[in-house]
Amino acid sequence: MGADDDGPTLRPMTELVVQHARVPMSKLASLRRMIRLVPQVREMAGDIAVHKADLFLARMTAHQREQLAALDPLIPAIDIAALRALPQGSFGRAYADFLDHNELGPFTLSEQMPPEVVVRNAHWARYALVHDMLHVLLGYGPDLAGEMGVYAFTLAQRLSWVFWLYLPLALIVMPMLAPHRIPRMFENFRRGYRLGRALANQIALPLDRRFAEPLDRVRAELGYA
Repeated sequence: MGADDDGPTLRPMTELVVQHARVPMSKLASLRRMIRLVPQVREMAGDIAVHKADLFLARMTAHQREQLAALDPLIPAIDIAALRALPQGSFGRAYADFLDHNELGPFTLSEQMPPEVVVRNAHWARYALVHDMLHVLLGYGPDLAGEMGVYAFTLAQRLSWVFWLYLPLALIVMPMLAPHRIPRMFENFRRGYRLGRALANQIALPLDRRFAEPLDRVRAELGYA
């Protein structure tokens, strides 16, 4: 479950790489397209995020490219209505509830998103897709304490060295914003980092294919429990 006929999808990376070789997009062109999309930020937030990563964030490693190559599609369309209809206690229903309760939507890319930009930023696109799934799997809310746990998990997963630049923000600034939550923040940081070190690379797993399964079973089999 996770893809439907109406939402935008992307082909596997092997096909995208071929198109990337035919129709390269420069950084300048990526910047221009991102600027043009800003007035449509609500509808095109996914495209804008990937263009921003293309301009300012670190490139994918060869090992990450190899891990992501088998995903088909790279960015699945999430049928949120179908997830809402799943039984209580399922992973997909918990994910839909998390999005609904926090007035969020699943990460999507438009049909106009240049495939070559997605190819060279596939790890960032996948992270944007699974970020809220990680909240559900870790059992963390969207508050500062929850974001601290997800940040530590991602840091330990070694998605990018860029996350180390945010460490002072996580350890100094965030606690100052909610001093009454400091114990929980550091508890979440320790647990998130420990799990991130222990588990397989989560952005390379087709988590959307497990939406129909019980959340407790998914957590246990992946190693979160």
